[in-house]
Amino acid sequence: MRRDKLILLVAGIVVGLSLVSFTLGGVSELNILESFRIVFGSVFVLFLPGFVWSFVFFPARRGLAEDKGGIDLIERIALSFALSIAVVPLTVFYLNLIGLKISAWSSFFVVLGLIVVGAGIVFWRNQRKSKF
Repeated sequence: MRRDKLILLVAGIVVGLSLVSFTLGGVSELNILESFRIVFGSVFVLFLPGFVWSFVFFPARRGLAEDKGGIDLIERIALSFALSIAVVPLTVFYLNLIGLKISAWSSFFVVLGLIVVGAGIVFWRNQRKSKF
């Protein structure tokens, strides 16, 4: 996917989530800030870590997914939710066992760490592939 199409896709997703947030704030007792926090926080916790780690476990392949043994977009999205729901609570739980207290900030940084580590592995793997 070209860079300009990717930027338009990300901008469209952000605008769509913003519209959902405004709608949620308008039809419920939540104010706008709370609705933004709920919508964007849900995506941050329930989708992004699994989406990044799906590229770690199932790298993107060029061509048709069926021909190369890869997964297509719908499978990747479903797997992203499943991986996030499995990995985030387990990571927070095990970090709590070794002494990290569970709070909103520690959970935020744990999820951010999962995303950064997964993205780093994908970036490193792609850089290594391009050298050969």
